[in-house]
Amino acid sequence: MLALSGAVSGAFTLFASTPALALYEQARWFTLHNGMDVIVIENHRAPAVHARVVYKVGALDEQPGQYGIAHVLEHMMFRGSPAYKGRALAPGEYDSELGRIGATDNASTSANVTSYYALMGSEHLELFIEMNAILMNGLNADSEQLENEKGVVQQEFRQRWENNPTARATHELRAALRGASAYDHPVIGFEEDFQGLTSQDLLDFHAAWYQPNNAVLIVSGDVLPEDVLVMAEKHFGDFPAGDVPARLRPDAERPFEPGFETVTDALITKASARRAWRLPEVVPEKGPEAFRTCYAARLLTSMLTSGLDAPFTRYLQTERQIALSAGFSLVLDEGQDWALLNVDPVEGIDAVEVLDEAEVFLRNWLA
Repeated sequence: MLALSGAVSGAFTLFASTPALALYEQARWFTLHNGMDVIVIENHRAPAVHARVVYKVGALDEQPGQYGIAHVLEHMMFRGSPAYKGRALAPGEYDSELGRIGATDNASTSANVTSYYALMGSEHLELFIEMNAILMNGLNADSEQLENEKGVVQQEFRQRWENNPTARATHELRAALRGASAYDHPVIGFEEDFQGLTSQDLLDFHAAWYQPNNAVLIVSGDVLPEDVLVMAEKHFGDFPAGDVPARLRPDAERPFEPGFETVTDALITKASARRAWRLPEVVPEKGPEAFRTCYAARLLTSMLTSGLDAPFTRYLQTERQIALSAGFSLVLDEGQDWALLNVDPVEGIDAVEVLDEAEVFLRNWLA
């Protein structure tokens, strides 16, 4: 059994001031002539750099019948790209080149964005930027490669969705909070949709969304902002701005009724409970102070709940011994932000009672 409940917006208000926020003040923001944003946070404590290219497209931008295409495209971006400025990428070359220099890299797709990122020595930053410009230029949509990646995605679908009742229940909770049909499908999509995708579908989706004026290059580490700007202009500057589709978003303030739901699943052998709250939306119109408060709150919740010796965890698992595990997190979701409290109780103890006690602890600690 999974017990789910929702609560009204603004149930928690969090404030904090941390040294980490100073990094926000150090960020340099540039915009290339084609609309691509470049954000650089200079930090010389180690000769390393974290870089990522973020495209403002995710599962919420998908059309019915193509649910999962953003995630499949993310996979296919590692299967090779046609030549750009005299260099092409063979299947797997992107990963192997970054591995050769000792970098760690990955990519991710969410409801709102798709990101390609790597941690590397700062002297290798231009290689990362160059290869991501090749990815922006196009992809190898070979049908055989696509069928192979569909198989990989199908395994992820089995693991992360079909055989993961906790993930499905949390998704239902999120959709109920939002009260909008756009949240009805998971980021990974539905099997019948992603299995039906064609090479042309991916090429069209890439052409629509992988435009410079829909992308952000973010670099943090041992670099000079001016040097990053030169690299960005060199490799991304020749792309023309494109006509990016309008992004439709659910109304974050749509009224909803707080409720409680019990979910049963044959794969669930032990009860757990989750409770979620809508949070006041954080949007650019509210200014940088809203973002500083929001990210400070995330840091505060991490300090409160991360690790067995964190106050929240220690209270429920060590002192009270009523939970096998527990967590509290803030999910920042492009203005549709929410807080999630979850507990897995000790056998014989009611899950909702543990959830209630966990909420009381949080409210008292944050008061």
